[in-house]
Amino acid sequence: MQTDSIFYEVFRFDPQSLQQLLQLNLKGRYDFESITVKSTEKRFDGFLRRIDGEGPHIFLEVQGYLDPKIYWKLYREICTFYEQRNDPTPFIAVVLFLDESFDPGEFGVTCLAPCRLIRANLIECLKKLEGAAGALTALMPLALNTREEAAASVPRCKAEIKSLNLIKSREKYLVELLINVLAQKFTELTEEEINAMLHLTPLDQTTAGKQIYGRGLGHGELMGKIQVAQKILRHPISSKEELLAKSQEELKRILQDLEAKLDALLPVN
Repeated sequence: MQTDSIFYEVFRFDPQSLQQLLQLNLKGRYDFESITVKSTEKRFDGFLRRIDGEGPHIFLEVQGYLDPKIYWKLYREICTFYEQRNDPTPFIAVVLFLDESFDPGEFGVTCLAPCRLIRANLIECLKKLEGAAGALTALMPLALNTREEAAASVPRCKAEIKSLNLIKSREKYLVELLINVLAQKFTELTEEEINAMLHLTPLDQTTAGKQIYGRGLGHGELMGKIQVAQKILRHPISSKEELLAKSQEELKRILQDLEAKLDALLPVN
């Protein structure tokens, strides 16, 4: 997977999302860019600089393979950065591993406060953020293991992006990024199946859609009953996309409320 560019796009879109991912409690706002140190022509995956006051620099490396010398390389480039500048700003070095097996283990060099090194597993970080809508929602397919999980989770990711109430161009950007991440994570999915997961084509006309209905008939039945009850009560009809984004328990509660309203309309003997 060409993950470096994906992370660059997410953190460029919302630089504060790296703090959210790592649960960093830093003040102020940061700008995100990719920088090169001249002596080695090494480009950092990401560099975040405080733009509204004083705060540490953040150097980011996204690691998608095992490199026993990754920490030495990162510190070498950070040292080169400071060697070339008259900059006393402390730093945070972040290595974001795409899989825990890519972490080479303990590193013998430590930072003196206020500088520090953060080693983080992307999947674990994303799982901790489940349900917290933001730019990182576009990365959520990376935390999924099967296409069945993707079929169940991706519609919810799209709904979360829409709940951000962004301007249309920024919303479209995040949805397209979600599609890109999904396609790179599950290379066996066809374009039609990906579109179906995002409800860009009729869901029940695709392989992915048939898998959803074949796996969760109860879910589909609840959706149908809800839409029928809403029609009888002359309520706004929930779309398939809205209902698919809800859990089975949520659908049951919605249906119970609608059935109570229907019961209230029946004549008392």
